[in-house]
Amino acid sequence: MNSQVWKKTAVIVAIFAVAAVLAPALFAQDAGGGEESYSLGAKLLGIPSGALGIITQLVIILTSVFMFGWVIECFVNVRRDKIVPPEVIGALQNYIDEGDLEGALQYCESAPNYLTRTIGAALNRVSFGADSVKEAAGSMMDAEQGKIEFHISPIALCSSVGPLMGLFGTVTGMVQSFTQIENAPGGQVNPKMVAGGISLALLSTVVGLCIAIPGLSFFWFFKNKVANIGTSIGLVADDMVETIAAYAAQQQAA
Repeated sequence: MNSQVWKKTAVIVAIFAVAAVLAPALFAQDAGGGEESYSLGAKLLGIPSGALGIITQLVIILTSVFMFGWVIECFVNVRRDKIVPPEVIGALQNYIDEGDLEGALQYCESAPNYLTRTIGAALNRVSFGADSVKEAAGSMMDAEQGKIEFHISPIALCSSVGPLMGLFGTVTGMVQSFTQIENAPGGQVNPKMVAGGISLALLSTVVGLCIAIPGLSFFWFFKNKVANIGTSIGLVADDMVETIAAYAAQQQAA
């Protein structure tokens, strides 16, 4: 899943890189438009400002589509019952309460998730003593928590890239407008000549902010949710680890 995230991100970055490479040549092109008027949809796609505007706006739009798609994915999968099903907690608790550590370890290996990997790490260290059991569980819990935090990180990435791309569109739009003014025949400037660049500048800023504002809101929502999930699972895991550590201490004392 994570590799797919970064592949999609790489595609967006590649499109942006192509736009940056082509920018000098595209700046010199006539934005076109003449007396032609454009709809809001055409302006959002950057059509009045030519190829560079289209590329810039498409990258911003694709970033927003990816971000809101990932937000939906997080709403579906970043839930405690999804990460650790309640039946797993009950089954694992029964194994531990009965002292069947071997059965608990086999169960952890057969149903891998946040909790079972944490408890499995603890069970694998029973022969090394109680302190080793707690240390292994703590390290694995930190690693599992990091995985969930990484899972929501694409939202933060898009929230940062969106306004930066909007700023890129703003700057390039203004440069394009001033280029049209500089190259105006006889110094006669028709407002239609600079409309495309100004349109790109303003709409890029608006669309970039439309990504950043909800993106940051969703990121902090999921960041807090992930913290609460980690705390909740941690409380369950701590009770189980304490019991396992007691078994480990008994084995060493025997």
